[in-house]
Amino acid sequence: MNKAHLSLLVFTLVGIFMFSGCRDKMGKLENPSIPRLLLEPRGVNYGSPASGTRVLELPTTGTEYVVSANPLINEFEILNAEMVKVDLGVALMLRLSDRGARALYRASVTNMGSVVVLTINDNPIGARRLDGAIADGTFYTFVELPEDELGQLVLDIKETIIQLQKSK
Repeated sequence: MNKAHLSLLVFTLVGIFMFSGCRDKMGKLENPSIPRLLLEPRGVNYGSPASGTRVLELPTTGTEYVVSANPLINEFEILNAEMVKVDLGVALMLRLSDRGARALYRASVTNMGSVVVLTINDNPIGARRLDGAIADGTFYTFVELPEDELGQLVLDIKETIIQLQKSK
């Protein structure tokens, strides 16, 4: 075996070990909970959704929203999740990165009155109508989950966020 073949073999083995290591990190995650925020486009037509959009239905109320297919905020822009008590009950709070905060701010200004739908693993669980500019990078929403399930969801989101940050 010459040097070139040996180098190629070593390079291939290193690549296999590196990629299998990444899979193992994410594979150890028991309950991956990938959060995303999807925006209802301005002037949406609920009769026939335009291309590049999809219809999501909330699990308990059955409320349907037409949202953009591409997320406004993806899982890499969410830094933290917390269950918080607000005047109207218990809500989910998402803390965004600087990039995510800027995207949410722009969307909240230009899409006033539109809805942002929270999905976990592409399943809609909550929605919030944009009623003002969100400038601080903190997104609050109520979810259609019992309070005890929300607590576990927050833990799962936090664990997922940590694993995603490690795999970046």
